[in-house]
Amino acid sequence: MAAETETGRVEAFSDGVFAIAITLLILEIRVPPVGPPGSLGLGLARLWPSYLAFLVSFFTIGVMWLNHHRLFTVIQRSNDGLLGLNLLLLLGITFVPFPTAVVAEHIVHEGRIAALFYSGTFVVIAVVFNVLWRYVVRRSLLGPDVDPRMVHGISRQYAFGPLYYLIALAVAWVSPTASVVINLGLAVFFAIPARRFHVTHYPG
Repeated sequence: MAAETETGRVEAFSDGVFAIAITLLILEIRVPPVGPPGSLGLGLARLWPSYLAFLVSFFTIGVMWLNHHRLFTVIQRSNDGLLGLNLLLLLGITFVPFPTAVVAEHIVHEGRIAALFYSGTFVVIAVVFNVLWRYVVRRSLLGPDVDPRMVHGISRQYAFGPLYYLIALAVAWVSPTASVVINLGLAVFFAIPARRFHVTHYPG
């Protein structure tokens, strides 16, 4: 019971950080300044980079929260290592609104650097997600009744994360907008339940 309470506190704290980070995203979208009559529609249309960046980051953080919640339904014990890695993950989550604002502001004129910075942030977060999960498995912090197929499915799905975000990073060099859109596709990919990725005969 004490261990479950401890992991519950970790998840509750993390939920608060996710909620704040996802809320901060909307602050980047600013109302167009007052102009001549009839200019409001054009001003709103010119905010398309802000809409795109907001949409992608909102769904990305949302799916990261979803996966974090899924992990903590199977994690039943906590230690200092888990707490430290979870804080490192939350550091990345709270940072996301900044590259989101950079993409929204600069994707039209300096899109390559902006998109590289944006996708690079998700590469780092994906690596931390992998390290956290593999630490949990290696240190046997999972509950005794967790299905090994689920464990293997999560490991397989997460293994794709850094690679796919690196692809989005590479695409940024050619097409910044396409790179940002790929990140939206990756959010959809990681929303898929991990059980879809287990195999009939799993190693170990």
